[in-house]
Amino acid sequence: MQRDADIIRALGLVALYAAYVEESIDVVMERLSAKKEVTDRERKWPTSQKIAWCKSVLKSFESNELDDLIAVLDDAANLLERRNEVIHGRIYGNNDRSDTLKSGRKGLPDKQVTAGELYDLAQELLESQAAVPNVDYDATLRAIAGNTMPSKPSP
Repeated sequence: MQRDADIIRALGLVALYAAYVEESIDVVMERLSAKKEVTDRERKWPTSQKIAWCKSVLKSFESNELDDLIAVLDDAANLLERRNEVIHGRIYGNNDRSDTLKSGRKGLPDKQVTAGELYDLAQELLESQAAVPNVDYDATLRAIAGNTMPSKPSP
């Protein structure tokens, strides 16, 4: 990814790569629909609800093979929350409030933001979109088929 000081370009990459992460969550959800039906209403849920649904289905398999995928889904949720902060906030540049992010949520303070921070977030989103549907793909397929390794007994 080419980096520069262009905060608008960096913000655009955050938006683009976050959309790819959302698509990868949809892929996991559709894969899991082989085990638990997904309604049209659920397909229209916000991504945070889709992630919760996916985690719930994965946990129902009671397989420690799927722990990494659950962790990746948690990471994706955190990245998307960070995306929300910058996409739904307002970034002021080229004036006396240069590079200030004003939250779209009441009560949160303004904070400085740099193109570098946004490029870092974009990079993390890019890496996440590739990881989400591919982590433990075989383990997910085994779980759907009912051939999972059981969880380790509690000590």
